[in-house]
Amino acid sequence: MIFNKLSRLITLWKLRGDVNFCPICEQGFKTFLPGGPSKRPLALCPNCHSLERHRFLWVILQQLKTAGKLEMGGKMLHFAPEPCLSNKFMKDFDYLSADLDPRFAMVAMDITDIKFPENTFDVIICNHVLEHIPDDGKALSELYRVLKKGGWASLQVPMKGETTYEDATITTPEAREKAFGQDDHVRYYGSDFYMRLEAADFSTHIYKKSDFFSKDEDSRLSLATEKEFVIVRK
Repeated sequence: MIFNKLSRLITLWKLRGDVNFCPICEQGFKTFLPGGPSKRPLALCPNCHSLERHRFLWVILQQLKTAGKLEMGGKMLHFAPEPCLSNKFMKDFDYLSADLDPRFAMVAMDITDIKFPENTFDVIICNHVLEHIPDDGKALSELYRVLKKGGWASLQVPMKGETTYEDATITTPEAREKAFGQDDHVRYYGSDFYMRLEAADFSTHIYKKSDFFSKDEDSRLSLATEKEFVIVRK
């Protein structure tokens, strides 16, 4: 245990620099590390283990908050909580994390059967979850139900192309990885994902990456995988 901690500290010291910067832990590095199932280059913060989508989300939320376009505070439900973000959110919200596996969250919960009354949460964070859910329509309906009127949610998903591709006959991990990019995904969303959000009665506001980041900032924060960001409201 002590050896592992010492080894990590030595690695962090060796990687200190100013080429890449993590806005979540506010640390600079000579380089980010490979990360994700495919070991994307420059994906992982060596310190807080944030990935591209986490840094993208955090910066945009902070900028929208500063601009007065997004309300902070109140009750938050955070599905499949990212450890690098949980501690941040706990400072601003009455925070509850949920996951099917209780080892990874405060409560065990099925996103298609949320055990809370309607209009319970001011904010919901549910990023890179829906692509794992066979009945994503039911999940969206449940998220809409428990979100308070006027509340907002971040429901990011990996997207590719214009049209969502899904096939319920593809069931093996090997086939799913080939079809959907990861062995536990059940679809590849296209940009028609926003139509699914609107069909669930959410109102959507789509932000482009260029609205928030210069090319230099994009490179320094290593956000190459991210293109757009959507906030939905009830």
